[in-house]
Amino acid sequence: MTDHTMMLSHQKKLEWALFLLRFGVFIVMFAWTLDKFISPGHAAKIFEHFYFLNGVGDNVIKGLGAVEMVIILAFLAGLWKRYTYGFVMIFHGVSTVFSWQKYTIDMNLLFFAAWPMLAACITLFMLRDLDVKYILGKPITLKGH
Repeated sequence: MTDHTMMLSHQKKLEWALFLLRFGVFIVMFAWTLDKFISPGHAAKIFEHFYFLNGVGDNVIKGLGAVEMVIILAFLAGLWKRYTYGFVMIFHGVSTVFSWQKYTIDMNLLFFAAWPMLAACITLFMLRDLDVKYILGKPITLKGH
């Protein structure tokens, strides 16, 4: 196997790995976003319990869900990566940090899944220019490749 062939093989593996990370993160974000439409009362309770925002109405929750849906669909499509990948990373990061009681006091093991997902979000943001598989935007090509 030549160096060039090996490099192409590694590049293809990286493209698939980044796509799978993006798709996996999207699935979780999509479920959270759907919850805002299907059960806005549940989402309002989450806002109260974790973010200390009381009295958030159904229309506000659904409006936030609509904005979030547009952003995560653009994220899935690989559009405006600096902003969509950044939003997903920050949004999930805030959610992870605000859930600190679930890691310390309650010791809810399901909440620990947020940390590897946050690592995936950070990885995607850092390597966003290399995430080129199944994107709608024109991929950035690295010189010499």
